[in-house]
Amino acid sequence: MFGPVVIISAATMAGLGLLFAGLLGFAHTKFKIEEDAKVTEIEEVLPGLDCGACGYPGCNQLAKSVSKGEAAPDSCVPGGEEVAEKVAEIMGMEVSSEPGKVKLAVVHCGADNEEKKRVGHYEGVESCRTAELTTGGNIKCEYGCLGYGDCARACPFDAIEMVNGLPRIDPDACTACGSCVEVCPRNIISIEEINLAGNFVKVACNSRDEGSAVRDKCDVGCIACGLCEKMGPEEVFSVEDNLSRMDYSSYGEDDDFDMAIEKCPTGCIVELSSPEETS
Repeated sequence: MFGPVVIISAATMAGLGLLFAGLLGFAHTKFKIEEDAKVTEIEEVLPGLDCGACGYPGCNQLAKSVSKGEAAPDSCVPGGEEVAEKVAEIMGMEVSSEPGKVKLAVVHCGADNEEKKRVGHYEGVESCRTAELTTGGNIKCEYGCLGYGDCARACPFDAIEMVNGLPRIDPDACTACGSCVEVCPRNIISIEEINLAGNFVKVACNSRDEGSAVRDKCDVGCIACGLCEKMGPEEVFSVEDNLSRMDYSSYGEDDDFDMAIEKCPTGCIVELSSPEETS
């Protein structure tokens, strides 16, 4: 038989164990409810697209990361400023935004169906990726838009319309989610932060060929002449790897692109000033 001391000690230990277990269970339940409530609240204001543009597999994972402070309130690209402000309010934070700037998909090809130089007739699935993998497409320029609309079909916001063999971006609908960038087999689309207060200008070419080869394959391609660097705003244009590119972070609303556009010998420096012209 156990003595009184042993019985009392065992009872005391059992009581303490039950007490601590109850306290731990209460704390776990209380904090779990608070965390889940915040995650649920954030998830409710997210678009629910699970597009992955934020870098997370879905909206639930993003909501959890925001609630833990691992992701910023403005991580949801499709949600834009409106969703960012709501998420920040839930988190008791503020969103710092730069007025006049917006991220948009930009198409770096300017050759439409009439300007594309063909090397044959493609018969197959009307898909850029399929055409690229099977025949390499049927246009001379291996950097140009194939025009079968994979990007338009991939866009979850109907922000892309195929017009005469080229994607046209609707800036009011584009959320810069990057779906079009991922599906384009020729990498002619990029996401850029555009200063809408200034001129919306782009280099409508993606070719890395030397000038003589470009002229043989496309009449509206960049020949890397460097005139845009000389005639355009300082430090905006740079020619590397036989191709002119723009640094959109380097120009302001007062920068003048008229000379660069006018002097470009192939017309691949293009100004887009309205949603109807944006592509």
